[in-house]
Amino acid sequence: MHTLSFEIPEFSSKIDHKHQLLFLGSCFSDDISNKFQENGFKANANPFGTVFHPSVLSRFIAETIHNVEEERIFNRKDVFLSWDAGAKHYGMSESELIEQLKSTRLQWKEQLKQTEFLFITFGTSYGYIHRELDLVVANCHKMPSINFEKVLFNSAKILQDWQRTIALLKAYNPSLKIFFTVSPVRHSKDGLIENNQSKAILFNLVHELVKLKNCFYFPSYEIVMDELRDYRYFKEDLVHPNEMAIQYVWERLSKVFFTIETDLIAKSYLSIKRAEEHIALHPESQESTIFQKQLKNRKKEFIENNPQLKF
Repeated sequence: MHTLSFEIPEFSSKIDHKHQLLFLGSCFSDDISNKFQENGFKANANPFGTVFHPSVLSRFIAETIHNVEEERIFNRKDVFLSWDAGAKHYGMSESELIEQLKSTRLQWKEQLKQTEFLFITFGTSYGYIHRELDLVVANCHKMPSINFEKVLFNSAKILQDWQRTIALLKAYNPSLKIFFTVSPVRHSKDGLIENNQSKAILFNLVHELVKLKNCFYFPSYEIVMDELRDYRYFKEDLVHPNEMAIQYVWERLSKVFFTIETDLIAKSYLSIKRAEEHIALHPESQESTIFQKQLKNRKKEFIENNPQLKF
């Protein structure tokens, strides 16, 4: 059976295990960040939780660099939450949550200063605007829908936000390279036609952003939707790529971002890590003892040759 495939040009800027990598955006950015972590890279993703809308991402970056003074906190029953963060960030008091958010921003501000590769994955052009705050929120936190207005943002508005944000990032970290992707996750709850309209706006946005210096595009959407193009590569909900699809995207990404040496180091790291996770059926046996000794020596030699990596 023939498949529709395409060439992805190799990027001149190569990633290795010395680099700090940062990922922001939809759940697809979390998936790819996890792949980097599994293979021994220093990668962090979505400090405030998964974020789908481009304007929320640009606001997070701008307010992090500018040391925002006030956090947008509200109380739901006896729990304090943020309109800029997911539900994993909460406090039993306003001060507790504010301290948590500020600490997270400080960590990411430092990482933004040091990183060379920032991956941004846009999920949807639909945003939920809090009527009272006139603010597109990161998460509605199951609050009444009457509090929000659902709006399809046009690319001109989002482009304006991101042009300012990229200028800010370049001033803050001149060596930073930004790689944009569009999430292959279908936002089916918006409707399939509406999802395609939303994605079209994101593609138009990225088309304009990659004209800027040190801004690039990686075609994760095309890999999943056009090259794989089969429901075997999706979870039961038929909208989220499954592990097979994520692994395939990872392999395609590796070919254009890694040198042969980096690829070998990543594979060796993963091999040792999986061997460590192996549960022996008979741990007291001679065979198991020999295996553990060989693994220990193998790991020691690997660490000596690659001191920048940590297990």
